[in-house]
Amino acid sequence: MYNSTQDTLIIGKKVIYLPTCHSTNDIAAEIVHAGLFEEGTVVITDNQVKGRGQRGTVWNANAGENLTFSVILKPTFLRIQDQFLVSQITALGIRAYLGSYVPDTKVKWPNDIYVNNRKAVGVLIENSLQGNRFATSIVGIGVNINQLSFANDHVTSLGRETGHAYSLAEEFHKVLKFLDAWYVRLRSGSQNELIRAEYLSHLYGYQQDVKFLYKGNITSGSVTNVTELGKLRVKLATEPEELEFGLKEIEWVRD
Repeated sequence: MYNSTQDTLIIGKKVIYLPTCHSTNDIAAEIVHAGLFEEGTVVITDNQVKGRGQRGTVWNANAGENLTFSVILKPTFLRIQDQFLVSQITALGIRAYLGSYVPDTKVKWPNDIYVNNRKAVGVLIENSLQGNRFATSIVGIGVNINQLSFANDHVTSLGRETGHAYSLAEEFHKVLKFLDAWYVRLRSGSQNELIRAEYLSHLYGYQQDVKFLYKGNITSGSVTNVTELGKLRVKLATEPEELEFGLKEIEWVRD
């Protein structure tokens, strides 16, 4: 069902399709461990039965209605302290893909994608190091395409937002082209600051008044920056100075 693409430079030249699997990230990790892969190899399934999200969460998606895949990258050209750039270009690529259909498409730190203020994409990136060098990144991506009903009303899909049904094979190739274009920009080595600036420009809460849960209290604040290491910088109304947060250290509060 899913074939390799000729319209990219790196990502998607080799595609491994599994009708069902426990986790595409786990399968990709096994391939990496065996050393039997080319950079840009994609593992995709119609039915991921044990998908993992960030912070130990579970990614649930109806079988055969969405895109669930992992991309194997070798960003050995990056310094270890720049590894968050992989997260940023992944978010920017998927945001651009969905943004070609729905204008109101934002990145929610670190790399979830929201369409009309509802989550449509989850990303799980697992990096591996060799000594003090970057070795591989396994980029797991779940894009809700045709699923229309969700247990959580804060979750949505491309089809739900546009009222159309889509060919998963066609959308798969489209999203790979966007991801590849951003990865090529990263590999150039000359656009890191432009990537960071573009990421900020599409970031939910950047220079906007939003709500956070901090130390058990709901407070307003705004995102002021994201550090090179990927920490979120926030100015909270209740705090005199800007603060930096990692995952789990602060929560968004939805209206």
